Amino acid sequence: MSATAAAFTAVLIGLLMLLPGVAHAANEVVTSEPADGTTLATSPTQIVINFTEEIGELRIVSLECNTEPINLPAPTLSGNSRVMTVEIPEALPRGLCVATWRVSDSDGEPNGSSLISFTVDAEPAATTTPADEGATTSSVGSADGSTPVASTSATTSTGDADTQTVALNRVETGTGPLWLGRVLSTLGIAAVFGALVLIAAAWPEGVEYLITVRFLRAAWVLALIGTLLFTSAAAAAVTGSSLGSGFNPGAWFDLLGAGWAGSAALFRLVFVIASAWVAFRPDRVLDPVTQVAALGIPALAVAMIGIGRVDGSLAALGVLLGVAHALAMAIWVGGVILLTRVVLSGPGDEDLVHAVRGFARISIIAIVVTIGTGLAQMLRLDGSDLFGSAHGLWTVLKVVLVSVMVFIGLSARQFAQKRLNRSRELTVPMADRLRRAFGTEAAIGIVTLLASSWLLSLTPANVNAEPGIDYAITQTILVPEADLDVTVKLTRNNVGNSGLEVTVNSPAEGLTGLEVMLTPPYNTMTGAIVQPVPLPGAGVATRSESVGLPIIVPGDWLLQINAQTAAGVVQSDPVLILILDETGAAPTTSITIPEPILVPIETPTSTTSPTSTTTVAGG
Repeated sequence: MSATAAAFTAVLIGLLMLLPGVAHAANEVVTSEPADGTTLATSPTQIVINFTEEIGELRIVSLECNTEPINLPAPTLSGNSRVMTVEIPEALPRGLCVATWRVSDSDGEPNGSSLISFTVDAEPAATTTPADEGATTSSVGSADGSTPVASTSATTSTGDADTQTVALNRVETGTGPLWLGRVLSTLGIAAVFGALVLIAAAWPEGVEYLITVRFLRAAWVLALIGTLLFTSAAAAAVTGSSLGSGFNPGAWFDLLGAGWAGSAALFRLVFVIASAWVAFRPDRVLDPVTQVAALGIPALAVAMIGIGRVDGSLAALGVLLGVAHALAMAIWVGGVILLTRVVLSGPGDEDLVHAVRGFARISIIAIVVTIGTGLAQMLRLDGSDLFGSAHGLWTVLKVVLVSVMVFIGLSARQFAQKRLNRSRELTVPMADRLRRAFGTEAAIGIVTLLASSWLLSLTPANVNAEPGIDYAITQTILVPEADLDVTVKLTRNNVGNSGLEVTVNSPAEGLTGLEVMLTPPYNTMTGAIVQPVPLPGAGVATRSESVGLPIIVPGDWLLQINAQTAAGVVQSDPVLILILDETGAAPTTSITIPEPILVPIETPTSTTSPTSTTTVAGG
């Protein structure tokens, strides 16, 4: 090459180097909440970032407060894909918090990352979580591969209908109206039905007394008020909303999705309202044309009371026992209340004598059925462990109350049968004496109803307090040479924070350092998730979905198990699992899966049994 050509080439290269290159503009933050550098009086509930450019599929927000990582769910987009929002599931601690974000453009190319810092100037409100007996410590690796964060929480679960049924039965702080409504509803319905049965069976003259009609109407009004309160409180418990929101009739239909107990609560209200047809015209219970409906409608309202405890083994049998128990209880308690408040309110003719003697006959059958079905339910729910749980202790108290009630009731019936056997009228002294005896029986019956309603808020010994979890992905990992057999379950098969359950089927002993590793699709700028699995024996450690495993990108993920066994350090072959996008669709582009990433295994510290199950994240 000549000197002239060389000089020309050098000049050309220099000119090319001086030409401006093609620049890809980085996405910038327009505004953010909290704003960068601000001091907040209380913890924020979310982080909102408004960008200049449209955001693509890659969007990651990690948060540290006082250098401690905080688990966050996957961010969501709005505002023409320029506004990114990430919820903060729990109150942040007092101190400096730094939120680091990374995003891509609409073509999937990374085009922005930075941080936002803010200071929280108040300590989070103190909360108390009851420690579950099997709770253990577990940790979840963050989406960007940061250091896992240790966390412990009580057992939770996510089966929708089961969870709502638990909420429907549970009486906690702020849900006292649920218990109060149940008590008033049960008492009112029992009074209406028991009175109608007594009138139809032994006291047809009762419908001619104004006091009888007033009693039935007052009992129906009590039943309606209590049932409205119960239904509204139940709807609020199921939906997690306020009691005021539960009074919206539209919210009552959510009870249909809360299992048998939820549906029974709604139908109870329907049948109570329909019972006005006979409560305001009790003579319909004597008419052969209307008698079946007049007794059947309030009987259905009572039957709905029995569908309150549908958990435990033999649930169908439990429903039948509950319905029979409720019907017999209503005849017994409702009849004795009518006897005390109406029949024995003063002296009278022979029809009052027939009413007392007729109730004595009817109530004996009701007492036997009530006791028999109650004992059967007790055996089904508590077995022999009556003193090992709060439910068992309250059951013992109820048994004592019923025993006292039976003793007083049988004594009163024996006296009534003996003294009224040949009587033609009810005298003042006799009415007063019987009213005191049956009144005591009625009072104990009402206290028993209070205890029965409270029992529904407690968990029996033979009932699992936690409803089951539905899992979207189940994979069995086998390593034959190490006798390793592990089942891994995920609660989601699409992007989001997923719950994880790990069951060790084998080996029987010598297993330590167990980890679940999820490797994301290649070229997603998302780090692998490494989840240590504690193995203290059979136990459960859970998290709610808001702080579960952050599987935030769709595509083909690799699932592997790392462990230390008697055969040495083991890493299973990767298993491919498909994670769908937010809409439930599979990714449209193919992704190349890299070679598995080896994860160091810690020194063995514990062993496990072949049936150990650890649930990490209750998604």
